[in-house]
Amino acid sequence: RKHVQAAHWSRTILPALIRPFMQWKCKQMLSQQTPASQRGTDNSMCSCSSHHQPLKVVCVSIEALCDVDIAVCTCHPAPQQLVQMGYFPCSPVYPMLAVSLDMLELVSTLFILAVPNERAWATTITKYL
Repeated sequence: RKHVQAAHWSRTILPALIRPFMQWKCKQMLSQQTPASQRGTDNSMCSCSSHHQPLKVVCVSIEALCDVDIAVCTCHPAPQQLVQMGYFPCSPVYPMLAVSLDMLELVSTLFILAVPNERAWATTITKYL
């Protein structure tokens, strides 16, 4: 079962998330260069004829925990929507939890650069903030 799940993530889910991740990264870089008053929001809804299922996802970031409501359909699966919003889903189909991409980057930097201990954690948090 674990091998099937790993294969599903590596062959289907992760490749489908590359484009939304790159779009999010570009949007993040542009928002740092654009004054807040000129930033737009993308509130476009899907107009496909398939059934839209509401899904509530708990999103974890460094700043806060929040509930996000999304409408899932065949052309806009939950993982892609979450990555476009800057969160990585904890499940490939109907995730109930997602973690901020910024937070994942912080933690990966921590474990690459330092031995996982309290002092390293505190130093990384101080440097990041």
